[in-house]
Amino acid sequence: MISDADLMQELRTEAIDAAEDRLANMNEVLVQFRDGMVKSEDTLATIRLDTHSLKAVAASFDMTALKAMCHRFEDYLFNIKAVDGRIQGDMQVFVDRMSECLDAFVKRETMDISSLVRQLPMKGGFEVGDITVTDIEVMLVMQPGTATKIVTRELIECGYRIVNVASTLDAFHLVPSMRPDMVIISRVMPELSGIDLACALKAMPTTRDIPVALIATVDRKDEHLKDLPKTVPILRKGSKFADSVADVFVELGIL
Repeated sequence: MISDADLMQELRTEAIDAAEDRLANMNEVLVQFRDGMVKSEDTLATIRLDTHSLKAVAASFDMTALKAMCHRFEDYLFNIKAVDGRIQGDMQVFVDRMSECLDAFVKRETMDISSLVRQLPMKGGFEVGDITVTDIEVMLVMQPGTATKIVTRELIECGYRIVNVASTLDAFHLVPSMRPDMVIISRVMPELSGIDLACALKAMPTTRDIPVALIATVDRKDEHLKDLPKTVPILRKGSKFADSVADVFVELGIL
């Protein structure tokens, strides 16, 4: 009869094999694209599918670093419409970093995820010209849509490194490992509300020192914000949004 320890080791080995297969497939298609053997659309479709599959494998066996890296890669790919030489190079960087995460998991080594994600290529799909990119990492927790694209573009144009997270539950798991310099949350969110997430992050010892701001259309005195921690400032979308973000960053000591 197989023991629990043997069963867990077998499952671990199967998860590692599945992850290695996905990474090998991504490496292969990137080489084939570089050599002109695979079209842009087919390369993009394969990379997206394998990244999603790899993220599921990582989540099923608590590969924390690899799961965070897969999320960042999916976020990078979200607005990409076609693959060119620069995008192919960025994709290879992500695949190489994901391979390093898997290797660390195999060797049972820990990784500094926060430092690792800051070395990744900037978010894809936005043409922002000659922007000076800072080392400030901002996690934007908003549902996908036009408003999110506008806010994301404004933050990127300010030179911040942005990672979009569409779910407060996902953000709850990602913030402790990625440790962004700032978390900006929309008040209205499914599952946990933006206020719920802000309260949770400010209550947990591992995240309470990470600055958090809330995007809301109501005034601080509004009844809906009565439970919001006083250390969480309010941001309003609009023409002054970028200036408001800069003011909050100065207030919180980020800039």
